[in-house]
Amino acid sequence: MSVQESVTLDPDSLGQGESAFPVVARCLSQFRLEVDGQPVSHWRAGKARALFQYLLVNRGRLVHKDRLHEVLWPERDDHGSSSLKVAVHAVRRVLTEVQDGDGFTLLHQNRGYLLRTDGAWVDIEEFERAFEQGRAAWVAKDHDRAIMWFQRTADLYTGDFLAGETGDWITEQRQWMRGTALRALSALRTETLESEDWPAAMHWCRRTLDLDPCHEGTYQTLMMMHGELGELGRVLSWYEVCRHRLRTDLGIEPSERTERLLAALMQGRSRMPLTSSRPR
Repeated sequence: MSVQESVTLDPDSLGQGESAFPVVARCLSQFRLEVDGQPVSHWRAGKARALFQYLLVNRGRLVHKDRLHEVLWPERDDHGSSSLKVAVHAVRRVLTEVQDGDGFTLLHQNRGYLLRTDGAWVDIEEFERAFEQGRAAWVAKDHDRAIMWFQRTADLYTGDFLAGETGDWITEQRQWMRGTALRALSALRTETLESEDWPAAMHWCRRTLDLDPCHEGTYQTLMMMHGELGELGRVLSWYEVCRHRLRTDLGIEPSERTERLLAALMQGRSRMPLTSSRPR
C-alpha cells in the first residue's frame, strides 16, 4: 500500500469533519479557537486562555477548583483567592460573545468546573478517538480498517500539543499525545514494510523521525530499505545521521544491532530481520 494508494477514508465511518461545525478548537500545533472560520484572539483575563485549554483537555470531566489553582497558579499556596473566578468569568464572556448557542458550555458543579464540548469539533478529541478505533480494529484483526484509523490519527497530528507553550501539565500531555502518534506511525510503518512498499514505509519513517529524532529502530528500517534498493550510500548516510543524533542528543553510541546491520548491508549480505511493532 503506497502513500498514494492508501486506504480511502470513509466519511461516514470517520464521523463529521471539522467543516461541519461552526466552532472548532485545535490544540495540536499552536492553539486556535475558531468560530465560523474566524480565530478568537481576545481572552481578556491573563489566565482565561490557559483555563480553557486545561478544561478542554479534561472535557466532560469535573475538575475541582483546587486542581485548577494548582495548574494555573503553581507558585501560590492560597486557593481562596478570586483569581479563578475572574478567569472563569472571562472564559464565559468569550464563549458567550463568540458562540450562538452551539459549541462549548462551562458548568459549575460541586466546587469544580466542567466543560462540555457538544456541538464543537476538537482536534484532540478526534485524535484520541481515531487511535482507539484503530487499536480496537487491530485487536479484532480487521487490519484494513485499523490502518484507515491509524492513518487518520497520523493526519490529525499536525504538531505537538500546544506547541510553544509551557507548563508541567502541558509537557505531560504533549508527551502522551506524541507517544500515541508514534504508536500509530509504527503500525503504519510495519504494515507497509510487510508489503514491501518502500516509498510508503519511508514516508512513515520520516514522520516518525519528525517526532522522535533518536528513534534508532527507524534508522535501522531506513538502512534496511535502502540496502534492498542497492543504495549503499544512503545506507551509510542514514547510519551517520543516527550516530550523530544519538551522540548529540543522548550521549550514547548506536547499538550493536545497528552496527551489525550496517556491516551486513555494506557487504551486500541479505537483510537482517527487524522487529515489528504493533499498536498497544
